[in-house]
Amino acid sequence: MHEYSIAKGIVKVVMSTIAGREEKVKKIWIKSGIAKAIMPDALFFSFDVLKKQHNQLADTELCLDIVPISGHCNECGQDFEISKIIAICPNCGSSDVEWTGGNELFIEKIEII
Repeated sequence: MHEYSIAKGIVKVVMSTIAGREEKVKKIWIKSGIAKAIMPDALFFSFDVLKKQHNQLADTELCLDIVPISGHCNECGQDFEISKIIAICPNCGSSDVEWTGGNELFIEKIEII
């Protein structure tokens, strides 16, 4: 379950970002590419367990935005988005594809109150 490690990383980054501040964190927005294969329920559960260890995160809501895989086919020139991990262009079937998105994972925004 790599979601626990991801949640632990989120907590670490957020706590270092708000170090020295007394405000609480209301929401954290995470953007993750579908290629990261995150199971949302497992991530939310892991985050809920970890946030209880930090007073500033106790009531924090985690928001997850899953980004589809995007690519560019060097054969037919088509830009595309797909929701499954496949290694071919959905337009022409070529495997000469350059992946342009869908593998990212980052904290997009932190709302502090």
